[in-house]
Amino acid sequence: MAFKLGSEKRGFKHSGNVDIIRTPLDKGTIAEANNDGTISISPHVKPGSALYKRAIKHEMKHMKDMEEGRAGYGDNWVMWEGKIYIRKNGMIDGPAGRLPEGHPDHPWEKEAIAAEKEK
Repeated sequence: MAFKLGSEKRGFKHSGNVDIIRTPLDKGTIAEANNDGTISISPHVKPGSALYKRAIKHEMKHMKDMEEGRAGYGDNWVMWEGKIYIRKNGMIDGPAGRLPEGHPDHPWEKEAIAAEKEK
């Protein structure tokens, strides 16, 4: 899920080899791992807060999975462990059934949620 570059101001922070970009996201979205190796995080999330730290750990897990080839995505699909799942209108026909994007029952989300608790 890429974003368009525009004239808006963006705050860049760096976490390891990943740039953290503060940018407006869809309603209900706190952060996103992007194919370009960046993480987008909502400007409404206070830097350094518990929510910010959880979101970065979550998205870093997605980044690691993408780097390892376990996960990938395009506008109309999600790949998990070598299988392609169709995404349409905010829903993904995944291994756990047709669920909204970000649903905790998607296996890639289960692993990212578990990563939020790691130190």
